[in-house]
Amino acid sequence: MKFWSRIAVSSWALSVATLAHADPLEALVARLDALTAYSAGFIQQLRGPHGELLERSKGQVLLLRPHFRWEITEPYPQIILADEQYLRVYDPDLAQVTLRALDEVLADTPVSLLTQSGADLAADFSVAQDGEGQAYVLEPLSLQSAYSQIRLAFDQDTLVGLSIVDQLGQVTDIEFTPAPEGTVIQSSDFSLTLPAGTDVIGG
Repeated sequence: MKFWSRIAVSSWALSVATLAHADPLEALVARLDALTAYSAGFIQQLRGPHGELLERSKGQVLLLRPHFRWEITEPYPQIILADEQYLRVYDPDLAQVTLRALDEVLADTPVSLLTQSGADLAADFSVAQDGEGQAYVLEPLSLQSAYSQIRLAFDQDTLVGLSIVDQLGQVTDIEFTPAPEGTVIQSSDFSLTLPAGTDVIGG
């Protein structure tokens, strides 16, 4: 099925004031439900427990629910694609793509928050608001989770930041630069053409 979306700043009608006084879970679900289409560049930094910089990368994220694309361009290219059933991780330098059922990896894939339903969030996380309703702190309910805290930050109706604290105390900070209004997302953005000789693992 061919689909496309044109991102607009006025993509949803809920006011920030209303969300600021709503139940934190309900407010976050409203924001994420409105985020049906999203395109942004990002800079990602991984820091150790003492704040030391361990890794820095940059790339682009595309979302057109339920399809999702996370592409790292520097320093080492990698593409992560998700649809209704599968998560594909393509590493060009290794000439391999790993294929896994989506329901097997969602619990350990924080960016999957952008595609999860309100029921999933309620079952998996406790949610609190930070500041004046523009940021949300999520703590996994499962003791088996790979991370201890996630923070989503918004500017008005736009996602601008994602912070993840893992069980070792390492912190991944992701700063998003949303694409300009009018940016078009289409089905071809979520396809993956593999060069001959690429190894496929799983599936």
